[in-house]
Amino acid sequence: MLNKLLDLIFPPKCPFCGKILQGKTPVCNNCMTSLPYIKGKACKICGRPVEETSHIICASCRFNKTYFEHAFIPLIYKEKAKDAILGLKTAHPYYAKGIAYILADKVINSHHYTSFDLITFVPQDKMTFKNRGYNQAELIARELSKILNIPCVPTLRKIPGGRPQHTLSAAERRENVKKCFFATENSYSGTALLVDDIYTTGATSNYCAKLLRKMGFSRVYLAISMIRTDD
Repeated sequence: MLNKLLDLIFPPKCPFCGKILQGKTPVCNNCMTSLPYIKGKACKICGRPVEETSHIICASCRFNKTYFEHAFIPLIYKEKAKDAILGLKTAHPYYAKGIAYILADKVINSHHYTSFDLITFVPQDKMTFKNRGYNQAELIARELSKILNIPCVPTLRKIPGGRPQHTLSAAERRENVKKCFFATENSYSGTALLVDDIYTTGATSNYCAKLLRKMGFSRVYLAISMIRTDD
């Protein structure tokens, strides 16, 4: 009853265009077909778009060790997709539902889809969480958990430290994450699906995947809402 009342007062909107939604789907029909999806040839490991004449594995994955099996990434970080993720990170936590819906569609319909034992997410440090009020990666992960009916469990921790990732080169990012992200004392097994909001160089998610492997997971997959292709 409360949810229905809230929907009447604050009708749900599409996170990509702001249009009031008419049905139960958390993304409007127009955006479902017009978003900047990754199309064509893509790296079979990280999912980054590659030239039609290039290798099936991108240069980054060829020359740097990866600790994940595959990355499910549906969108390019631009246009409506960029607006949605910026809105999620700044003021609209409910955008996570629509973003997770697009991400779930990518995961379910991929030939890389497998059986996941749990869903987890890239953590935030306590200060960032306090200032923002939520971790956008966790919100996406919990919505994805509902869709896929797989438990969502926090597994990693982050402490303040290092330098802002966006100010660093790819090599510097790979070193910087070691100062911030740590495994917990818990032990796991099976296959994990690690969720984050944006894939840039992959330094953060790859290092987190490495930590998850150290904690006992035999395989780690990534589920990331969008990828930067202009860095």
